[in-house]
Amino acid sequence: MTPLAPARPSEIVVVDGRVYHLGLLPSELAGNLFIVGDPARAHSVASRFDRVDHELKHREFVTLTGSLRGLPVSVMGTGIGPDNVEIALVEAWALLTLDLATGLRRPASGPEAARPLTVLRIGTSGGTREDLAVGTLVISSYAIGLDSTGLYYDGPAADETVTALERAARRAIENGVRPGSRFASAFAPYASRATPALVAALERQAAASGARFVTGATVTAPGFFGPSGRYLDGVTNTVHDVKARLGRIEAGGVQIFNMEMESSLLFHLGALLGIRTGTICPTISNPAGHGAVRDPAPLVAQAIDIALAAMHDVSAGAAST
Repeated sequence: MTPLAPARPSEIVVVDGRVYHLGLLPSELAGNLFIVGDPARAHSVASRFDRVDHELKHREFVTLTGSLRGLPVSVMGTGIGPDNVEIALVEAWALLTLDLATGLRRPASGPEAARPLTVLRIGTSGGTREDLAVGTLVISSYAIGLDSTGLYYDGPAADETVTALERAARRAIENGVRPGSRFASAFAPYASRATPALVAALERQAAASGARFVTGATVTAPGFFGPSGRYLDGVTNTVHDVKARLGRIEAGGVQIFNMEMESSLLFHLGALLGIRTGTICPTISNPAGHGAVRDPAPLVAQAIDIALAAMHDVSAGAAST
């Protein structure tokens, strides 16, 4: 019988016991984590905590950790984009899962055991469909990544819907690329799935609050202007009308309702690392009004309340099983 190869340490950069980019110690992060793009929104979320025990700003990341109705919680402002989410997600996972001194996983039980991680994103988004009213909350059950970050982490499709969404997105993009484009064959959209239990918790809490919401797929763009279909004078977009083209997709019974800049990597890498993930975003624009954005503050406040309740719901449910 061939002996098992020794575990290979994860290559996490640690300085004085703190992960390099977040600047946190393991004791300064809870396993129930909200992530937001805007650092100011992190403070809005934390203002609803019963108390805040730790607050740290390091580089562009800001993290606040405390308690909500007896549940340890953290909120992190990551900045914009899937590359920032990659750093935040990996280092949060490392803080809860690894012995930072060795890079090896902590034991499954005992006082030094690894802690489970749930990550719920609260963001804003643009609607991809004309028939979706601006202001509608979107709960993301799947995401389609136009970014390349997720492609550096290999893994199987979560289900047949993921595969169907990838095929449909590839066709839609190829049909939108002008003939002879230098980048015609460069696009490789990938799809990922949110954790169903977290999606269900968000749906329960949204319904209980009376919010207007839909559940479906979200497109993650790697940029706000060209990758999201916005026109710039003097510049040719490689994919014509990308947002509306993707908004017309229905695959595996799933429609695409909105576009933002983080969820594809969150769901994809989260699944590979064993992290529960979910996203809720209000739509603050639609394809007909790229330049017009509705005031997001009241919509984000509604999404925050739903997200806090859903996190408590799903975490309390996990603790009782």
